[in-house]
Amino acid sequence: MNKRLFGLLGLGLTLLLFIFFFQPLGGNVQVDSSAAKGADPQINWIWNDLNKGVQVAKEVDKPVLINFWADWCSWCVKMDKEVMSDEEVIDFVSENFVPVKIDSDLPENRRLLILYRITGHPSFVILDKNGKFLGKAVGYMPKDIFLQFLEAYVTEN
Repeated sequence: MNKRLFGLLGLGLTLLLFIFFFQPLGGNVQVDSSAAKGADPQINWIWNDLNKGVQVAKEVDKPVLINFWADWCSWCVKMDKEVMSDEEVIDFVSENFVPVKIDSDLPENRRLLILYRITGHPSFVILDKNGKFLGKAVGYMPKDIFLQFLEAYVTEN
């Protein structure tokens, strides 16, 4: 019984230490945009400001493409390097959407993760120009699948 009690106490202490040391750092530290943008510098992302993205979308009459991203996410990096850097994707996104990139690790973005039920990365959310949710996709997509996903939300004017 004594061994079991000490084992449970040890496990509890280990869990507390794990939670303490692996919490994201607080504050409004902004990642250097040149490093964070990775392979997609040609897409003019609005970084970590969905309100600004919706405001711009109203002004230019385009839907919003939100890219929920994290620098530790290997699939996000792969998506940036293989898909977001593709000229056809860059052109399509630039012509048809207001692109917003959200760093999922920033504490101020946690409410968006909950609101849009982000359960994996990368995640892409489409909003209309007024900020109304239209759709979502989760995970890496090759270029052709990603373009098909985006095309489903582009309306002809």
